[in-house]
Amino acid sequence: MNPTNHLAGLLMFILVVFASVAIFFYLIYCRWVVMRVATPINRFDRIGERIKAVVVFALGQRRILNSRFLDAGIMHAFIFWGFLVVSINSIHFIGRGFYPDFHLPFLGDGGALQLFYLYLRDIFEGLVLVMVFYALFRRLVIKPSRVTLSADALLILGLICILMVTDLLMSGAKAHQQLEISPAGLVVSHLFENSSASKVANVFQICWWVHLVSFFFFLDYLPISKHFHVVTALFNVFFKSLEKGALQPIDIENAEHYGASKPHHFYWKDILDIYTCTECGRCQASCPAWATEKPLSPKEINESLRDYIWENTSTIVRNRNGNLDELSLKGDPMVGGVLSEDTLWACTTCRACEEACPLFIEFIGRIVEMRRHLVLEESRFPKELVTTYKNLENNGNPWGIGASMREEWADELIAQGIPVRKMREVEGEVEVLFWVGCAGAFDDRGKKITREMVKILNAAKVDFAILGQEESCTGDTARRTGNEYLFQMLAESNIETLNNYKFKRILTQCPHCFNTLKHEYPQFGGKFEVVHHSEFINELIQQGRLHLKKPVTATVTYHDSCYLGRHNGIYSAPRQILKAIPELNLVELSRHGSNGFCCGAGGGWMWMEENLGSRINHNRVEEVIELQPNIVATACPFCLIMLDDGVKDKGQDERLKVLDIVQLVSDALEE
Repeated sequence: MNPTNHLAGLLMFILVVFASVAIFFYLIYCRWVVMRVATPINRFDRIGERIKAVVVFALGQRRILNSRFLDAGIMHAFIFWGFLVVSINSIHFIGRGFYPDFHLPFLGDGGALQLFYLYLRDIFEGLVLVMVFYALFRRLVIKPSRVTLSADALLILGLICILMVTDLLMSGAKAHQQLEISPAGLVVSHLFENSSASKVANVFQICWWVHLVSFFFFLDYLPISKHFHVVTALFNVFFKSLEKGALQPIDIENAEHYGASKPHHFYWKDILDIYTCTECGRCQASCPAWATEKPLSPKEINESLRDYIWENTSTIVRNRNGNLDELSLKGDPMVGGVLSEDTLWACTTCRACEEACPLFIEFIGRIVEMRRHLVLEESRFPKELVTTYKNLENNGNPWGIGASMREEWADELIAQGIPVRKMREVEGEVEVLFWVGCAGAFDDRGKKITREMVKILNAAKVDFAILGQEESCTGDTARRTGNEYLFQMLAESNIETLNNYKFKRILTQCPHCFNTLKHEYPQFGGKFEVVHHSEFINELIQQGRLHLKKPVTATVTYHDSCYLGRHNGIYSAPRQILKAIPELNLVELSRHGSNGFCCGAGGGWMWMEENLGSRINHNRVEEVIELQPNIVATACPFCLIMLDDGVKDKGQDERLKVLDIVQLVSDALEE
C-alpha cells in the first residue's frame, strides 16, 4: 500500500521532503542570523543545572501545570507529550517513504517493545485529539481574556487534528490488511469491514499523502508563526537565566550605544525569547500594570517585537556583516513607535510575568534596555525622574534630604541611651553592618522600622554598626529606570566605602537594597555577604537569641514584596516569624507567594505618579480589605508606604494597620 513503491510516488515524495526541509532550514537560518548579530551573552555556564531545567520544566512541563492555569496546562502538557511519543511514529513514516521496511531498533521486529510503543502511540493520539477539541472549545466558546483568538492558532490545531486522524485511519487500514496490528488500528479497521482491499488501499494512500503534506506544511509553517516555540522551547529553557536579581551592566566608557533601539542591540537570548513566545497570555494575566488598565501587556511586547523583527529579517540577513547601527529598518522606530514610551514606563519590574511564563521568557531586561536608550541617548523620561535623578546625584538619596541628616535617627537613639555604633568609630570587625537604606533613614514611617530594628539587634546582642553619613542610595531606582550611568556612579562609591571596613555580613531592611547589594554590586567588584532582615530575624529566633513572649492578639496577612519574593525566593522566613508571635493569626491573601500582587513601587514608580488607569496599590489594598485582617504586614519599606497610602485613600486607616514584620516582632519581645 505504500505510495512510494512506485517510481512516480517515490519521486513526488522525495520532492516534497527535500523541498520542505530546504525551506525549513532556510527559515531557521534567517532566524538564527538575527540572533547571531545580536549582543553576546554567556548562557553556556552551569550545564548540569540547565539540563535539569530542561528535564523538569520543558519535558516535565512543571510550570505549564501551574495551579492557576491548570486546565490549560493539562491540555498543553498532553499535546506536548503526545507529540514526543508520536514523533517516533513520524520518523517511521518518513523513513518508510524511502525504505518500506525501515524502523528504529527494537520497534519493528514484532516484539514486546514494538507492541508497547503501538499501545502508547494510540493512547496519546487519542489524548491529543481530545485536547485539541478542548483547545478549540476554549478558544471559540470559553474565550479566556488572556488568550487572543487567531487564525494562526486555529490553523495549527486543525493541522494537528489532521495528522492524528490520518494516522489513525492509516493504522485502521493496515490492521484491515493484517500489515500492522495496533489497538486503535483494530478499532478503526471496523470502518472498513465491508470494503474491498483495493478501496482500503486507496483510503490508505489518500491519508498517506494528506499526512505527508500536512506534516511538512506544519514544519515549514512553524518558523513563521507563534508556534515556532515547538522548535525553540527546549533551547529557551536550557538558556534561561540562572540568576534572578541582576540586570546586565553597560560598559559606560566603551559602549557604542546605550540600551536598545534596534533588534541587534538586544542580547541573543532576548531574540530567542521573542521567537519562543506562545501568546498564552499567562504573563499578561499576572501583570499589575495590565490589571490596572496601563498600556502594558508583556505578551503584546513580544508580539510587537516579533512582528517588527520578522518584517526586517531579510534586511538584517542581507546586511549581517555590515554596520547594523546605520541600517535603516522598515516601519516605525522600535522604541517610541513599535512600543510606545508609556508601555515601557508602565513596568514595575515586579517579575510576575517572568514567574508565570512556562518557557522562562525574560521581559525586565529588555524593557530596561529600552529605558536605557530613552534616558541615556534620548533624554526622554517621565518628568518626575528629573527631580529623582538630581536628588540621587546631589544628596545620595531620592528624597533629596541632605546626607548629613542620614544618621539623625541614630543620634536621637544615642541621646536616649540606646547604643548605635557608627562604622567610622569602630576598631576592628563587626558581626553585622546594618545597611539602613534611604527609606529607613529619611521617611518617617521607615524610621520607625529602623528604630525597632535597632531594638531587636540590641535585644539579641548582635554586634552591629551603621555607615551613617557614609551610606548612599544603592542605585536601584536609577538602574531600573534606565540611568545606568548614575547607578554605576552610586555603586562604585558605595563599594569603595564598604571596602574600607571589616564586617561579616550586611543586613538590609529594604529588599531593593538587598537585591542590589547581593546580586548587582558583584558586577563591579563588591562581593559581600548580604542578608535581609526577615531571614536574619528568623535566624535569631531559631538560635534562641530572640524570645517572643508577649502576645499580639490580631489577625494579620502578609504582603509579599516582589524584590524579596519573586526576585530572591524569600517567602517562608517572614511567615515563620509571624507564626512565632503568640496569638497572632496569619491568613493568606488570594494572591500570595510567587503569585503575589505588586504594591506598585518598583521600577522607579515609588517616585512617579500613575496618570494612566487605576492605581496598583489601590488594587492590592482592595484585596486586603476584602480579607478583613487587622494588620497587613510587609517586609519592605516601599511596600509599606504604598499600602499605607492605599489604606488611607480607601478610608480604612482606623481599622487596618500597615506594619513591617520588624514592628510586630518588637511588640512581641519580652521586656
